[in-house]
Amino acid sequence: MCATAALAACAAPGPDYAGAAARLDQAREEIAPPLGATTYTLDSGGLLDQPGDENRSLPQSLRQLPGVTLGPSGELRVRGQ
Repeated sequence: MCATAALAACAAPGPDYAGAAARLDQAREEIAPPLGATTYTLDSGGLLDQPGDENRSLPQSLRQLPGVTLGPSGELRVRGQ
């Protein structure tokens, strides 16, 4: 009887992580604009339009975005985090 219960528990479907992530992404998109948050998109065209285009490293390019700084040990920080 215990073995049957254990097998039934193993056969039960696990949590739907992809579905939960999609719902959270949708909720984030709905609350960001009313709160005054701004979304920045940096695509390949935006990277190539920066001075130094393809010779720039990714951290150098990201530092051009608002709120991104370089920490004391060289790590990127976004809004002080």
